[in-house]
Amino acid sequence: MARESETAEEGEEKGMQEEIIQGARIRYIEHPSDVGFEVFGETLEEIFANAAIATFSFMTNIDEIEEEEEREVRLKAEDLCSLMFDWLDEMLFYFESESLVFKKFDIRVNDKDFSLEGKCIGGKFDPAKHSSGIIVKAVTYNMMEVKREDSLWKARVVLDV
Repeated sequence: MARESETAEEGEEKGMQEEIIQGARIRYIEHPSDVGFEVFGETLEEIFANAAIATFSFMTNIDEIEEEEEREVRLKAEDLCSLMFDWLDEMLFYFESESLVFKKFDIRVNDKDFSLEGKCIGGKFDPAKHSSGIIVKAVTYNMMEVKREDSLWKARVVLDV
């Protein structure tokens, strides 16, 4: 799906590829040494959930992950970019420490005090039964953006691999 002002061919020429994963609209962006994406949504909750899905989608096919684990998350930051950084850093922490991949989110994001709280639902990643992708080492602030554009929220994130 390309935006109205950009054909699919133009997007491919720029190194952008769009996908829908678990209902999340994700546009992968080219980066010389890392990986990146843009996500879109009508609410902040939607872009934060979509950003987590995009991050996990680099590591595995999240459609293969069962929904058998749940974790509570509470975060507070200085601004929306810092909150996105902390959110994705928390997602990577769960992957590294417990092999958890989340695919459903019941979260609330407050853009006044830059806080996030809610539940993440997913399952254990098992390399013997789930496909493996690339290893994401960390979230970066490089090119990070969280903003409202017209009627949609948009976030851009680059991950260190």
